[in-house]
Amino acid sequence: MIKVLLPTDFSSTANNAFLYALHLCKNYNGELLVLHSYAPHIVSGNISTELVDNAQLGNTLNKFDYFKDQVKMMRTIAEVNNLDQVSVKFIMEEGELVQNIQEITKRDPLDLVVMGTTGNSGFENKLLGSKTAAVIKNVTIPVLSIPHFAKFEGIDAIGFTTIYDDEDAKILHEIIPYTKYSTADIYCIHVNKPNEKKNTQEIAQWKEQFKDEQVFFIEKNEDNIVKGVFDFIEEHSIDLVSCITRNKSFFDRLFERSIAEKLSYHKRIPLLTFHEGMFNE
Repeated sequence: MIKVLLPTDFSSTANNAFLYALHLCKNYNGELLVLHSYAPHIVSGNISTELVDNAQLGNTLNKFDYFKDQVKMMRTIAEVNNLDQVSVKFIMEEGELVQNIQEITKRDPLDLVVMGTTGNSGFENKLLGSKTAAVIKNVTIPVLSIPHFAKFEGIDAIGFTTIYDDEDAKILHEIIPYTKYSTADIYCIHVNKPNEKKNTQEIAQWKEQFKDEQVFFIEKNEDNIVKGVFDFIEEHSIDLVSCITRNKSFFDRLFERSIAEKLSYHKRIPLLTFHEGMFNE
Protein backbone atom coordinates (compact mmCIF):
# COMPACT_ATOMS: atom_id res chain seq x y z
CA MET A 1 0.00 0.00 0.00
CA ILE A 2 1.15 3.53 -0.75
CA LYS A 3 0.20 6.78 0.98
CA VAL A 4 -0.29 9.76 -1.29
CA LEU A 5 -0.70 13.44 -0.36
CA LEU A 6 -2.51 15.80 -2.72
CA PRO A 7 -2.36 19.55 -1.93
CA THR A 8 -5.33 21.38 -3.47
CA ASP A 9 -6.60 24.90 -4.00
CA PHE A 10 -9.81 23.46 -5.55
CA SER A 11 -8.93 24.80 -9.00
CA SER A 12 -9.65 22.81 -12.16
CA THR A 13 -5.94 21.98 -12.37
CA ALA A 14 -5.93 20.66 -8.81
CA ASN A 15 -9.10 18.66 -9.47
CA ASN A 16 -7.44 17.08 -12.50
CA ALA A 17 -4.49 16.08 -10.30
CA PHE A 18 -7.00 14.71 -7.76
CA LEU A 19 -8.49 12.48 -10.43
CA TYR A 20 -5.01 11.31 -11.46
CA ALA A 21 -4.12 10.58 -7.83
CA LEU A 22 -7.31 8.56 -7.40
CA HIS A 23 -6.37 6.39 -10.36
CA LEU A 24 -2.87 5.87 -8.93
CA CYS A 25 -4.28 4.85 -5.56
CA LYS A 26 -6.73 2.47 -7.18
CA ASN A 27 -3.99 0.83 -9.27
CA TYR A 28 -1.41 0.68 -6.48
CA ASN A 29 -3.69 -0.13 -3.53
CA GLY A 30 -3.13 3.30 -2.03
CA GLU A 31 -4.83 5.75 0.27
CA LEU A 32 -5.09 9.45 -0.46
CA LEU A 33 -4.77 12.42 1.89
CA VAL A 34 -6.08 15.69 0.43
CA LEU A 35 -4.66 18.86 1.98
CA HIS A 36 -6.06 22.38 1.68
CA SER A 37 -3.76 25.05 3.14
CA TYR A 38 -5.03 28.54 3.83
CA ALA A 39 -3.37 31.75 4.96
CA PRO A 40 -4.28 33.19 8.37
CA HIS A 41 -6.56 36.22 8.41
CA ILE A 42 -4.53 39.36 9.18
CA VAL A 43 -6.28 42.19 11.03
CA SER A 44 -4.39 45.49 11.13
CA GLY A 45 -5.01 48.70 13.00
CA ASN A 46 -5.79 49.63 16.59
CA ILE A 47 -8.48 47.01 17.26
CA SER A 48 -9.28 45.31 20.55
CA THR A 49 -8.10 41.74 21.12
CA GLU A 50 -11.70 40.57 21.43
CA LEU A 51 -12.67 42.02 18.06
CA VAL A 52 -9.57 40.53 16.45
CA ASP A 53 -10.39 37.09 17.87
CA ASN A 54 -13.99 37.35 16.66
CA ALA A 55 -12.87 38.41 13.18
CA GLN A 56 -10.40 35.54 12.93
CA LEU A 57 -13.01 33.04 14.15
CA GLY A 58 -15.53 34.27 11.60
CA ASN A 59 -12.96 34.06 8.82
CA THR A 60 -12.02 30.50 9.79
CA LEU A 61 -15.67 29.41 9.90
CA ASN A 62 -16.25 30.88 6.43
CA LYS A 63 -13.22 29.05 5.11
CA PHE A 64 -14.40 25.82 6.72
CA ASP A 65 -17.84 26.14 5.10
CA TYR A 66 -16.14 26.66 1.74
CA PHE A 67 -13.90 23.67 2.44
CA LYS A 68 -16.89 21.42 3.20
CA ASP A 69 -18.63 22.46 -0.05
CA GLN A 70 -15.49 21.72 -2.08
CA VAL A 71 -15.03 18.34 -0.40
CA LYS A 72 -18.56 17.39 -1.48
CA MET A 73 -17.69 18.35 -5.05
CA MET A 74 -14.48 16.30 -4.97
CA ARG A 75 -16.32 13.27 -3.62
CA THR A 76 -18.74 13.68 -6.53
CA ILE A 77 -15.79 13.71 -8.96
CA ALA A 78 -14.61 10.41 -7.47
CA GLU A 79 -18.09 8.89 -7.66
CA VAL A 80 -18.75 9.98 -11.26
CA ASN A 81 -15.45 8.42 -12.33
CA ASN A 82 -16.10 5.16 -10.42
CA LEU A 83 -13.22 5.87 -8.06
CA ASP A 84 -15.19 6.34 -4.84
CA GLN A 85 -13.85 3.05 -3.49
CA VAL A 86 -10.45 4.69 -2.95
CA SER A 87 -9.78 5.65 0.68
CA VAL A 88 -9.66 9.47 0.82
CA LYS A 89 -9.20 11.75 3.84
CA PHE A 90 -9.60 15.53 3.61
CA ILE A 91 -7.85 17.98 5.93
CA MET A 92 -7.63 21.77 6.14
CA GLU A 93 -4.56 23.38 7.70
CA GLU A 94 -3.74 27.02 8.37
CA GLY A 95 -0.31 28.11 7.23
CA GLU A 96 2.14 27.97 4.36
CA LEU A 97 1.90 24.97 2.02
CA VAL A 98 5.47 23.65 2.19
CA GLN A 99 5.61 23.90 5.98
CA ASN A 100 2.26 22.12 6.30
CA ILE A 101 3.44 19.28 4.09
CA GLN A 102 6.65 18.97 6.10
CA GLU A 103 4.65 18.77 9.34
CA ILE A 104 2.29 16.15 7.91
CA THR A 105 5.15 13.95 6.76
CA LYS A 106 6.57 14.02 10.30
CA ARG A 107 3.24 12.82 11.74
CA ASP A 108 2.31 10.38 8.99
CA PRO A 109 5.05 9.02 6.69
CA LEU A 110 4.06 9.44 3.05
CA ASP A 111 5.30 7.83 -0.14
CA LEU A 112 4.39 10.48 -2.68
CA VAL A 113 3.11 14.02 -3.14
CA VAL A 114 0.91 14.60 -6.20
CA MET A 115 0.41 18.20 -7.36
CA GLY A 116 -1.29 19.85 -10.29
CA THR A 117 0.66 22.27 -12.43
CA THR A 118 -0.47 24.36 -15.37
CA GLY A 119 1.05 25.64 -18.60
CA ASN A 120 3.45 28.49 -19.06
CA SER A 121 1.39 31.65 -19.30
CA GLY A 122 -0.85 33.78 -17.12
CA PHE A 123 -0.77 34.76 -13.46
CA GLU A 124 -2.47 31.58 -12.20
CA ASN A 125 0.00 29.43 -14.12
CA LYS A 126 2.99 31.24 -12.64
CA LEU A 127 1.54 30.97 -9.13
CA LEU A 128 0.73 27.26 -9.35
CA GLY A 129 4.02 26.52 -11.04
CA SER A 130 5.97 28.31 -8.31
CA LYS A 131 4.13 26.40 -5.57
CA THR A 132 4.89 23.07 -7.22
CA ALA A 133 8.54 24.03 -7.67
CA ALA A 134 8.75 25.08 -3.99
CA VAL A 135 7.35 21.74 -2.85
CA ILE A 136 9.74 19.80 -5.09
CA LYS A 137 12.68 21.80 -3.74
CA ASN A 138 11.82 21.59 -0.03
CA VAL A 139 9.92 18.35 0.57
CA THR A 140 12.02 15.23 1.06
CA ILE A 141 9.73 12.69 -0.62
CA PRO A 142 9.07 12.14 -4.35
CA VAL A 143 6.75 14.65 -6.02
CA LEU A 144 4.60 13.84 -9.04
CA SER A 145 3.62 16.97 -10.98
CA ILE A 146 0.44 16.56 -13.05
CA PRO A 147 0.05 18.99 -15.98
CA HIS A 148 -3.37 20.53 -16.50
CA PHE A 149 -4.04 18.46 -19.64
CA ALA A 150 -2.66 15.14 -18.38
CA LYS A 151 -5.13 12.26 -18.31
CA PHE A 152 -4.51 8.95 -16.60
CA GLU A 153 -4.65 6.21 -19.23
CA GLY A 154 -2.38 3.75 -17.48
CA ILE A 155 1.40 3.86 -17.15
CA ASP A 156 2.99 1.55 -19.69
CA ALA A 157 6.23 3.41 -20.41
CA ILE A 158 8.31 5.42 -17.93
CA GLY A 159 11.16 7.66 -19.00
CA PHE A 160 14.04 7.98 -16.53
CA THR A 161 16.65 10.65 -17.21
CA THR A 162 20.05 9.43 -16.11
CA ILE A 163 23.76 10.19 -16.05
CA TYR A 164 24.55 6.55 -15.14
CA ASP A 165 25.85 7.19 -11.62
CA ASP A 166 25.26 5.27 -8.37
CA GLU A 167 22.60 7.73 -7.17
CA ASP A 168 20.55 7.13 -10.31
CA ALA A 169 20.84 3.38 -9.80
CA LYS A 170 19.49 3.62 -6.23
CA ILE A 171 16.44 5.56 -7.36
CA LEU A 172 15.83 3.28 -10.33
CA HIS A 173 15.81 0.30 -7.94
CA GLU A 174 13.12 2.14 -5.92
CA ILE A 175 10.96 2.72 -9.00
CA ILE A 176 11.11 -0.81 -10.42
CA PRO A 177 8.84 -2.53 -7.83
CA TYR A 178 5.97 -0.19 -8.71
CA THR A 179 6.20 -1.10 -12.39
CA LYS A 180 5.25 -4.67 -11.52
CA TYR A 181 1.65 -3.56 -10.91
CA SER A 182 1.21 -2.40 -14.49
CA THR A 183 4.05 -4.28 -16.23
CA ALA A 184 5.43 -0.93 -17.33
CA ASP A 185 8.70 -0.63 -19.22
CA ILE A 186 11.36 1.82 -18.04
CA TYR A 187 13.40 3.64 -20.66
CA CYS A 188 16.61 5.15 -19.32
CA ILE A 189 17.47 8.19 -21.42
CA HIS A 190 20.86 9.84 -21.47
CA VAL A 191 21.40 12.90 -23.65
CA ASN A 192 24.98 13.27 -24.81
CA LYS A 193 26.04 16.86 -25.23
CA PRO A 194 29.12 17.56 -27.36
CA ASN A 195 32.30 16.16 -25.76
CA GLU A 196 30.32 14.59 -22.87
CA LYS A 197 29.53 11.15 -24.23
CA LYS A 198 29.51 8.37 -21.63
CA ASN A 199 31.94 5.56 -22.26
CA THR A 200 30.65 2.15 -23.27
CA GLN A 201 31.97 0.49 -20.10
CA GLU A 202 29.74 2.63 -17.84
CA ILE A 203 26.68 1.84 -19.93
CA ALA A 204 27.56 -1.86 -20.04
CA GLN A 205 27.79 -1.97 -16.23
CA TRP A 206 24.33 -0.43 -15.96
CA LYS A 207 22.86 -2.85 -18.45
CA GLU A 208 24.31 -5.76 -16.49
CA GLN A 209 22.89 -4.42 -13.21
CA PHE A 210 19.35 -4.25 -14.62
CA LYS A 211 19.49 -7.13 -17.09
CA ASP A 212 16.63 -9.01 -15.39
CA GLU A 213 14.25 -6.06 -15.38
CA GLN A 214 12.10 -4.40 -18.04
CA VAL A 215 14.65 -1.61 -18.37
CA PHE A 216 15.90 -0.31 -21.71
CA PHE A 217 18.66 2.17 -22.50
CA ILE A 218 18.46 5.04 -24.95
CA GLU A 219 21.36 7.29 -25.99
CA LYS A 220 20.71 10.55 -27.79
CA ASN A 221 23.21 13.08 -29.13
CA GLU A 222 21.75 16.55 -28.75
CA ASP A 223 23.07 20.01 -27.87
CA ASN A 224 19.78 20.91 -26.15
CA ILE A 225 19.09 18.49 -23.27
CA VAL A 226 15.40 19.38 -22.98
CA LYS A 227 14.83 18.96 -26.71
CA GLY A 228 16.53 15.58 -26.53
CA VAL A 229 14.25 14.46 -23.69
CA PHE A 230 11.09 15.71 -25.39
CA ASP A 231 12.06 14.01 -28.65
CA PHE A 232 12.61 10.82 -26.68
CA ILE A 233 9.12 11.15 -25.13
CA GLU A 234 7.58 11.35 -28.59
CA GLU A 235 9.56 8.48 -30.05
CA HIS A 236 8.76 6.04 -27.24
CA SER A 237 5.22 7.10 -26.27
CA ILE A 238 6.28 7.87 -22.70
CA ASP A 239 3.49 8.16 -20.10
CA LEU A 240 5.58 9.59 -17.24
CA VAL A 241 9.04 11.15 -17.00
CA SER A 242 11.22 10.88 -13.92
CA CYS A 243 14.32 12.87 -13.01
CA ILE A 244 16.54 13.72 -10.04
CA THR A 245 16.54 17.36 -8.97
CA ARG A 246 20.32 17.31 -8.77
CA ASN A 247 20.18 17.80 -12.53
CA LYS A 248 19.44 21.52 -12.16
CA SER A 249 19.87 22.43 -15.80
CA PHE A 250 17.23 19.96 -16.93
CA PHE A 251 14.82 20.62 -14.08
CA ASP A 252 14.97 24.41 -14.26
CA ARG A 253 14.78 24.57 -18.05
CA LEU A 254 11.86 22.18 -18.18
CA PHE A 255 9.64 24.90 -16.68
CA GLU A 256 10.98 27.88 -18.62
CA ARG A 257 8.55 29.82 -20.76
CA SER A 258 11.19 30.05 -23.48
CA ILE A 259 10.99 26.33 -24.28
CA ALA A 260 8.58 26.59 -27.21
CA GLU A 261 9.24 23.40 -29.13
CA LYS A 262 7.52 20.26 -27.88
CA LEU A 263 5.57 22.40 -25.39
CA SER A 264 2.52 20.18 -25.75
CA TYR A 265 4.39 17.40 -23.95
CA HIS A 266 5.01 19.65 -20.97
CA LYS A 267 1.24 20.11 -20.83
CA ARG A 268 0.38 16.41 -20.80
CA ILE A 269 3.27 14.33 -19.43
CA PRO A 270 3.55 14.00 -15.61
CA LEU A 271 6.97 14.58 -14.08
CA LEU A 272 8.15 12.48 -11.11
CA THR A 273 11.05 14.11 -9.24
CA PHE A 274 13.43 12.71 -6.65
CA HIS A 275 16.06 14.43 -4.52
CA GLU A 276 19.65 13.34 -4.76
CA GLY A 277 20.45 11.20 -1.73
CA MET A 278 16.78 10.58 -0.96
CA PHE A 279 17.27 6.86 -0.41
CA ASN A 280 20.71 6.92 1.20
CA GLU A 281 20.87 5.05 4.49
